[in-house]
Amino acid sequence: MSDLICIFDVGTTGTRTIIFDAEGKEICKAYEEYAIPRQPVGISEQDPKIWWNAIKKTCKNVVSSGKFNPKDIVGISAAFSRATVTIINKEGEILHPALTWMDERELTDAKGFNEDLMWRNSIPKLLWMKKNKPDLFSKAFKIISPDSYTYMMLCEKFVTDPTNAINGILNLTTWKLDNDLADAYELPLELFPEVHMPGEIIGELSSTASSDLGLNSNIPIILGGGDQQCAALGMGVIEKGQAKVTTGTGTFVDYVVDEPIRPAGDFPIFTYPHLIEGRWVLEGVMPGTGTMFQTFARNFSQLQLKQSEELNLNVYDTLTKEAEQAPPGSDGLLFIPLYMFRKGTIHGLSWHHGRAHFARAIMESAALSANMYLGMLEAIGGAKTDKLKSDGGAMNSEFWAQIFADIINKKILIPENKDGAALGAAMLGFYGAKIHNSIKNAIDNMCRFEITKEPIKENVKTYKKLVRLFMPTVLEINEKKRVTKNL
Repeated sequence: MSDLICIFDVGTTGTRTIIFDAEGKEICKAYEEYAIPRQPVGISEQDPKIWWNAIKKTCKNVVSSGKFNPKDIVGISAAFSRATVTIINKEGEILHPALTWMDERELTDAKGFNEDLMWRNSIPKLLWMKKNKPDLFSKAFKIISPDSYTYMMLCEKFVTDPTNAINGILNLTTWKLDNDLADAYELPLELFPEVHMPGEIIGELSSTASSDLGLNSNIPIILGGGDQQCAALGMGVIEKGQAKVTTGTGTFVDYVVDEPIRPAGDFPIFTYPHLIEGRWVLEGVMPGTGTMFQTFARNFSQLQLKQSEELNLNVYDTLTKEAEQAPPGSDGLLFIPLYMFRKGTIHGLSWHHGRAHFARAIMESAALSANMYLGMLEAIGGAKTDKLKSDGGAMNSEFWAQIFADIINKKILIPENKDGAALGAAMLGFYGAKIHNSIKNAIDNMCRFEITKEPIKENVKTYKKLVRLFMPTVLEINEKKRVTKNL
């Protein structure tokens, strides 16, 4: 065996280390979920140390597996959750927990920058820190996110790429740091990491990091990118009009365009640089769809959790089997996820609804969310798609994949490797290591689809009723004051 890439997939709820070969085959994988304490409503913080600790643990686990020779690793690359940000001092010490992309405290500080901040999700968080933690902010040496912090730990470089830098002061035309934006936000330019292009070798694994990870030193570190852009790349979604959906922590829909577009209205739709120069992605996100299924498992499925552990089964497979007992549409039970991080709601609850209905309604809510955003993105982008590529944890269930096909009423193409973000980072890694001579060549050699789900006509008819209700209900809930207010 030769020519392997080590990938770190640093997510919102956990980190994976995955070893890929040049054909996109997964050789070995390890996952570590973060232990995140319960936090007040509207606050979502993480200690960056948990990212590095998870990288260290999972990397050592794959190295100790004996499934590959570490000498065969030709590069390290990564995919990262985006718009999570904090500050460090000159010694590299973390001055404040990172505010994740789900943190809401900064919203009041965003007023006055509304139009431009549709692109720059880290800026309000930094302004909140500057305003509320001035003593700490005065000691700031660098602004870091999961990507720049990880690169610092790997090779002692403060770098980022356009898919992550867009959340700061990236110039939309040059894809370089913009001094005028730095001045406008009163955030010194030198605080931001340097911007380099995905697939570029930015350094070598330091001796300290190699000891932490159990890898050889001097392995090339190859710049990766944002998780959703990496997922799009991993499924070959790089041409104008192509689209993908990823369901993990939330449901993310991405649609490729060839220029940045400023969507009208208040919808959380963003345009981000793609990993391919000259390409952009329109993105809509419904937070917490996957997390809600996790919450259902942890808080309302203790018996199923115990049974799954005793039988060495995945509890989500157990819950999916249970959900199959409910009919399409969950007998009128409609679950609305946490749109714009507001509280979710349940509609149509009746005496005859059981656990199966709740499980299925949660699964349907992810597909309804994807359908809502895909329709908007197609309208903005100017063309409809005839098929949708889909990855993420939800696609480990063919039943859930069928729900997506039936609700969206399109073919759903499911990749051989559901960790699309990691696979996309691996493509960048092999391209940077010159194993594949182009990104297109990497896609051709590494991307394969194993399952296609066709819409079932009878189910499509049933779901059309929910589709008509879903978006108006989401918007109505978002606009009105909640009955429980801050409870």
